Amino acid sequence: MRDKIIEILKANVAELEEVEITEGLKLITGGFMDSFDIIGLISEFEEAFNTSIPLEDVEIEQFDSVIGIENIIKACTAA
Repeated sequence: MRDKIIEILKANVAELEEVEITEGLKLITGGFMDSFDIIGLISEFEEAFNTSIPLEDVEIEQFDSVIGIENIIKACTAA
C-alpha cells in the first residue's frame, strides 16, 4: 500500500517528483503539499484503493506523512 501511495503522490504533486519520499517525510509541514493538493489526492486514493474518504473525517495533519495517509485509507477501507 505504501508504494502505491508514494506513486500517487509523485504523480500528482509536482513538488514531490524528484524527492525521495520516506515514511518520515513531512509532506505538509515540509512545504511539499497544501490543502489544495490534498483535495485532489483524496479522489486519487479513493479510486486506487476502491474506498471512500469522507471529507468531514479528514484532518489536514493526517496527510503530513505517508504513514498518516496509509492510516486514513485503512480506516476508511475497514469502515
